[in-house]
Amino acid sequence: MIEKIKLLFNTVKYLKPIQIFYQLKYRLRKAGTLTDYNKAYSESELCYLSFKKLPPVLISCLAENEFEFLNLKVKFTSGIDWNYEENGKLWNYNLQYANYLLQENLSVNTKKELILSLYQKLDQGILPLEPYPASLRIINSIRFISHNHLNEEALYSFIYAELDFLSKRPEYHILGNHLMENGFALIMGGAFFSNKTWLSQGREILETELNEQILSDGAHFELSPMYHQIIFFRLLELIDWYSGWKEKEDSFYNFLIHKAEKMRAWLEKISFKSGEIPHFNDSAEGIAYSTNWLLNYADELDLAKIDLPLGEAGYRSFNRGNYECKVDAGQVGPSYQPGHAHADALSFILFYKNQPLFVEAGTSTYEIGKIRSRERSTSSHNTVVVNNTNQSQVWSGFRVAQRAIVQISQDGSDRFSAEHNGYNKFGINHKRSFEFKDKQLVIVDEAVGDKAKVKEFHLHFHPNIEIEESNNEPTLIILDKAFIRFEGALSIDLQNYNMANGYNNYRQAKKIVVVFEEVLETTITFVD
Repeated sequence: MIEKIKLLFNTVKYLKPIQIFYQLKYRLRKAGTLTDYNKAYSESELCYLSFKKLPPVLISCLAENEFEFLNLKVKFTSGIDWNYEENGKLWNYNLQYANYLLQENLSVNTKKELILSLYQKLDQGILPLEPYPASLRIINSIRFISHNHLNEEALYSFIYAELDFLSKRPEYHILGNHLMENGFALIMGGAFFSNKTWLSQGREILETELNEQILSDGAHFELSPMYHQIIFFRLLELIDWYSGWKEKEDSFYNFLIHKAEKMRAWLEKISFKSGEIPHFNDSAEGIAYSTNWLLNYADELDLAKIDLPLGEAGYRSFNRGNYECKVDAGQVGPSYQPGHAHADALSFILFYKNQPLFVEAGTSTYEIGKIRSRERSTSSHNTVVVNNTNQSQVWSGFRVAQRAIVQISQDGSDRFSAEHNGYNKFGINHKRSFEFKDKQLVIVDEAVGDKAKVKEFHLHFHPNIEIEESNNEPTLIILDKAFIRFEGALSIDLQNYNMANGYNNYRQAKKIVVVFEEVLETTITFVD
């Protein structure tokens, strides 16, 4: 019980007062049904929004009453169960987002029937109103209406009521990307319905949160490359319709452009030459629009290319001929919202000849349980584990109690060093140094102190990689690619692990666990 109280205290103490206030407020004052927010509006003031580009939406509505999200298919046999949660909360949220409204292979009438069916369940209170899915649903619905110039009074009424709900319950208890999405929905809804209150509220949220959430080097502060892509798309989408909107304000428009150019710069730097992102923290394939598509969209909106060095976020990128290495020397994320963080300080991901060589276990689920806990753990990343514990206390689905603090000591173009204090409870600081050469990468790990504590370097290979072990010395051979030698290794164990190949999808791969006493030097020599 005492340990549980300490865990809760070390989690809650980082929250902002506004989060605690709104947690209590929203718990005491529950949201109503959609009917409770139904108000009159003027159809004469409706304003269709114009977009230069429609996103290439993944096909999620496969056939009548059949959907696929997160690599899981469901066929509803007797009408759609909009409350369906057998595949988890995130699957149900995807069902509610209404991304299918942008599918080009569905008829307009089919889309109208789907969204009206969903809104009727919200109106009846069968499906609870929640701000995050409401925000995405509002945006998708307004895009659908605007693109097809629909005149659908029932749909207008539902969207207007949902916007009224959202305006009264923005996610100040969560903050982060959730509140940002609320802002995007409110400003779009305000423009569509010519509602100045929502316009002002959305703009205020976005100005505050973009200043807070976009770091000086252009990174989104939750430090997930995937969520960076998601927020970058939403910003491009806003710039797209706002640029041609009849009441555009130049000062706000220029503000949006400035933030988008910074986000573009970071995304270009953190992405591999192939366009893939490193799956640091909560990141996976098949969720966000790709880097290449986003950069294309940015070009169509005439966003300038600016050169910003990687800095505040803590991520670094090193390109040496045939290999690229991305290093994670960031903190767990914003102290008050580390929900998408993993215990992964000083990990790295490496591509060789545009193909993944060293990866991480990745993210396959948000459901609380053994898989979620394992994927957030230190042992699922390419870094050092001490005494079989995590550097930071990741727990539940999105909680972090005590956090490892990272400090960068050397930040050059070919040498990089940093350390963290996540194992200070054992009297051990983990320091890692990288030396990048044209055909060689040298990593030195120092975990000095208390020799009785077990120190392990975990290194994960991509499933396509074939490995041989040498019988004579502590060397691994990566066929046709590289040799890996470990100086200071006490033992080397080759193990199987499941790499997340998107949500709810896995590929078996190999990892090595190298036990060492205090100092381990890993030398990776590439074939060419």
